[in-house]
Amino acid sequence: CSGGPRVNSALRNVGVIAHVDHGKTTLVDALLQQSGEVKKIEQGARVMDSNTIEQERGITILAKNTCVKLPDHTINIVDTPGHSDFSGEVERALQMVEGFILLVDGAEGPKPGTRYVLKKALELNLRPIVVINKVDRTTIDKIEMTKDKIESLFLELAINDDQLEYPVLYGSGKNGYMSTDINRREGTLQPLFDAILSEVPAPVERTPDSTQVMITSMEVDNKGKKELTVRVFSGKLSLKDEVFWCDYLQPDKSLGSFKVQNIFKFAGLDKIPAETLDFGDIATIRSDGCDKMDIKIGHSLCAKNQIDPLPYKPLDPPTFSVTLHPNRSPVAGQDGQFFGGPDIRTRLEKEVVRNLAMRLQVKGPDEFEVTGRGLLHLGVLFEEMRRQGFEMELSKPTVLFKEVNGVKHEPWDIVTIRCPGENGEMVSSLMYNYNAEQKESHDMEDGWTESQWLLPGRAMIGLTGKIKSAGGSLAEIMQETLEYRPFDNAFTVRRESGSLLSTGEGEVSMDGLSTIAKHGTSFVTEKMKTYKDMIVGQRESGLGDMVINVTKATNAWGSGHKNPRFNVHNLETALEYIQDDEFVEVTPGSVRMRKRPMTDKERKTAKKG
Repeated sequence: CSGGPRVNSALRNVGVIAHVDHGKTTLVDALLQQSGEVKKIEQGARVMDSNTIEQERGITILAKNTCVKLPDHTINIVDTPGHSDFSGEVERALQMVEGFILLVDGAEGPKPGTRYVLKKALELNLRPIVVINKVDRTTIDKIEMTKDKIESLFLELAINDDQLEYPVLYGSGKNGYMSTDINRREGTLQPLFDAILSEVPAPVERTPDSTQVMITSMEVDNKGKKELTVRVFSGKLSLKDEVFWCDYLQPDKSLGSFKVQNIFKFAGLDKIPAETLDFGDIATIRSDGCDKMDIKIGHSLCAKNQIDPLPYKPLDPPTFSVTLHPNRSPVAGQDGQFFGGPDIRTRLEKEVVRNLAMRLQVKGPDEFEVTGRGLLHLGVLFEEMRRQGFEMELSKPTVLFKEVNGVKHEPWDIVTIRCPGENGEMVSSLMYNYNAEQKESHDMEDGWTESQWLLPGRAMIGLTGKIKSAGGSLAEIMQETLEYRPFDNAFTVRRESGSLLSTGEGEVSMDGLSTIAKHGTSFVTEKMKTYKDMIVGQRESGLGDMVINVTKATNAWGSGHKNPRFNVHNLETALEYIQDDEFVEVTPGSVRMRKRPMTDKERKTAKKG
């Protein structure tokens, strides 16, 4: 109609959200393949998870854009993470789209992560499509039960009645079929393509006769060059256009300008050059002019004399903190390429530009506090830095407190634990010992038990390994920050036993391992390098720190020698283990723990205490 807002009827923008491991990335891969954008995907491959750590862990860490071309339509798809530690990526990505696919495992039903991502999508008033996935691996009764639980979630979280009306599809992303028929177990993904086109609204120009472009993500390469992912909400954006960047918190002023030098549209797994973007388009742009500007995710690009920035919903704040220093151990500088404070600061500043849920506070030339959504969120950054050649030292993780009306508050988590039924009692006993509040518990049809607990986030630091031990190696733990509550002194998080510390430098000998075995559990193996005050093991429960010689050697393995129990830590479990006076030393080749060096007098005092 004349005078009405323009509609880009040939385009759809949709996000895919789910709890971790419910099949999002596999479904997106199948959509790419059946649309013809990707010719063939090898069995078990996940082409959307291109990050090395994503491939190793089998999870999505970064939200990613892709695009499929149908005969008369284009669909921009955003694949989002499922783990709550990377929920900032979900919040950011959903501000690009008009609708979302909620994917739920037919057997498992909605999980804590399902609730979180659905809540964020509905708050943005996005149009829903529900897909019950993996139907080939469960029964009709379980699928119906999952459907009922999803309906209950919508009733709880919907912000208007329109959100309670949504299509439900049943299928298998892995096997490449979807259907509105709960009994069907074959076909293609065409029903899902049809649902996207019929249910997700086409982009509508927000402000006629204006240019409004939102920066939704940003990458910075090693030379400081920025590549901006943008969503056009109004008008067009063309090569050589001069754009003015602005912030919705300062709506009446321009913060600078640059000319667009490159435009790339998404095409399957690739990016192809383009000359113009229309409203609704999601693409990336480049300009040398913006490289030195303090442009941030959430800022807008507008035309000259039309400064009208778009609103941007702030992300939930971080809840965890870790302090970094350059490596200060006796073997510092022997393994990495980047050692000093300036190198670490530059890398961290680059990270917080693109990782909006992460914050950085520079406390000194060699001291940096990094905050994020959880240990996995922070741990992935540290692991990336380790692989990039950095050496650094990490402090014990802490939760972030805040004051509410003068009262200290702390984050409380809801923790869901699934374990074999025979281990359920041991898990419950452990959680009760930590004063956790049980929210619910029930037996599952597969012989497993699922329970939900409430407790402070700080109590979970170091508890994950104990839950795994009590619940069996296959136990699943899902943790999500629920709310802030007044600080509760009833929860103590001090480790129950001390560390075994090396007396000096050298290689761990078999005699040294036997010595460790007499006193506790070993964190090291034979011939590992060690140094004074390096943590080589953990003492038996209830005992304090102990210094031992682990480098001594004899010519024979005598009858008095013992085989130790081994527990060699990775980066995340090491962070969970350490206390306030201990550090995790991270280098490209090693993850070690060490004690803050103490004088003999300090150690004797500590021993008495």
